[in-house]
Amino acid sequence: MKTSSTSSSVCVPFFVVLVFVLILLPPGSQHQHHGRRNQILSQLSSKAILVEGWLRDKQSATDAEPATSSSTEYYYYYMSGSGSGNGIPLSPNLSTCHPTSSQIPDSPHKTSHEVNCCPASPDSGEPIIRDFQFPSPSSASPVRIRRPAHRLALDTEYLAKYNKAVAIMKRLPPDHPHSWHRQSQIHCIYCNGAYYQAGAAADVPFMIHESWLFFPFHRFYVYFHERILGKLIGDDTFALPYWNYDSPDGMPIPDIYMKGELHDMKRATRHLPPAPVAIDYTPDKLDLVDEPPAAEQTATNLALLYQHMVSGASKPELFMGCKLRPGDGACSGMGTVEAAPHNSVHLWVGNASTPEYEDMGTLYAAARDPVFFAHHANLDRLWAVWRRLRGYHGSRPEFDDPQWLDSHFYFHDENADLVRVRVRDAIDMDRLGYAYEEVDLPWLDARPKPSVAPELARDLLRAKEKDYNNILRMATNKGPWTLEETVRVQVARPVPKSTIKAGEEEFEEEVLVVEGISVEKGMHAKFDIYVNLVVDETAASPKLREYAGCFVKMKGDDVAMKGGSIRNMKVGISEILEDLEAGEDESIWVSLVPRGGTGNATRVHGIRIEYMQ
Repeated sequence: MKTSSTSSSVCVPFFVVLVFVLILLPPGSQHQHHGRRNQILSQLSSKAILVEGWLRDKQSATDAEPATSSSTEYYYYYMSGSGSGNGIPLSPNLSTCHPTSSQIPDSPHKTSHEVNCCPASPDSGEPIIRDFQFPSPSSASPVRIRRPAHRLALDTEYLAKYNKAVAIMKRLPPDHPHSWHRQSQIHCIYCNGAYYQAGAAADVPFMIHESWLFFPFHRFYVYFHERILGKLIGDDTFALPYWNYDSPDGMPIPDIYMKGELHDMKRATRHLPPAPVAIDYTPDKLDLVDEPPAAEQTATNLALLYQHMVSGASKPELFMGCKLRPGDGACSGMGTVEAAPHNSVHLWVGNASTPEYEDMGTLYAAARDPVFFAHHANLDRLWAVWRRLRGYHGSRPEFDDPQWLDSHFYFHDENADLVRVRVRDAIDMDRLGYAYEEVDLPWLDARPKPSVAPELARDLLRAKEKDYNNILRMATNKGPWTLEETVRVQVARPVPKSTIKAGEEEFEEEVLVVEGISVEKGMHAKFDIYVNLVVDETAASPKLREYAGCFVKMKGDDVAMKGGSIRNMKVGISEILEDLEAGEDESIWVSLVPRGGTGNATRVHGIRIEYMQ
């Protein structure tokens, strides 16, 4: 693979030395020297990447052009085994794109169909890869302003431009990097495991969902899609709209996506305007019962957003997702917003009568629907809002971790050049040259109230503790449990709040961890998490203060993982315990409430509490 590089004078000699050292290993048994050869390769490769990082940092410090990744990085990735150590960043190996599968669990034999998302091989050999350059901040490159989609229905000039750009994109040859086909397939490639990780074993997929890669990847996906659309119509001010479903007026699917080039046939007919989006959506449920009144659904949405954006997501890992490391196909779980509204809105828009809720409801097909980009523009905006609320300004990263900051992806830019972008490039939205039109945040004022007064709740919990028929008592909080019905577990709090107050332990957030979640491969699943719930769980909703979060899994998001994957779900509960006046209690009651009829395919192996600084 060719790269545009300014540091080859350092890295080519390194590779020569590396090969020379390997050749000089004394002859003998292949098994005898295999381990030593790998050890040397790993050590030398690590040093090369440290040198590369030093060069890049040195150039940044002197305001020079950013140093590009050297060919040494690629030699290491293609030659070595696991990349799980030595600070190696995550990236896809572009030479490994392969057909993946998408399961159809409702068929008699749980068959699967092949999905080939891969681009055609270039005729001119290996592509040249350029490192990303920020747009120049000047009057010649104006800031693109993304506006709420529901306010654009009467802006005929803008709608004409948007429809024209998409129409041109749809008419391009399918193998053109700017075509609608290739643009939508980007999501399929990165989200269905069509690439393997560079530097890892050949069967470790590169996945961007359910980890700290989720927000940076999608920021760049929307960014380049937007710039390509503008390029196609010769408008460098063109900006995508965002689906402002965190505001009551913007909750229905925006009208502009109901006709013309922005319409998609594969949507749930029961969820078309004026129905407000159900951010707490349970797959299959709304096919059996009536939808709640619009006002009730709106209140539920705002309460859920408060919990997932504020109360349950006070720390970066809770909001962004777990720390995926090289060599690992998955990590411990998604962030609060990826569960909902991300997964839930995808499923709500998708057509339940199709095998996998196509288009929006399954990862391989989601980006075929133009509303996908409005959905992810809003998620990108919510990331920016969360950063502002938590004091992450400018280029300050959520994780000061080189493995995260230097992890990278590849996109074709508006000039059809293949560009390598790093996570660190995604952090400062201002440098990317776009902004969001400011709107009110009504969910900030939607902090829920306890279902019953805390003193009464405490008495009810004591009574329930004696009712062995209604309470599943597990001294060790260990399962596994199948969620065919609600599971209630008493969970000890390892560090009492009084100890933290006394300064004996310095923790800022108490975190509830539902661990070892496994779902039958190819199935969707949802369950809600409640703390000290005393009302009937069938009537419980995110409008109650006892609601701590939810787990939502889309169909087909694990098809690349052999045997499926084991997940954790982490939610912050410090504010909930404060509002429930349970901060001094030695234990809490946790209820896992299955939704949607797939609990028999969902297992949980334990519940515990941990603390984050």
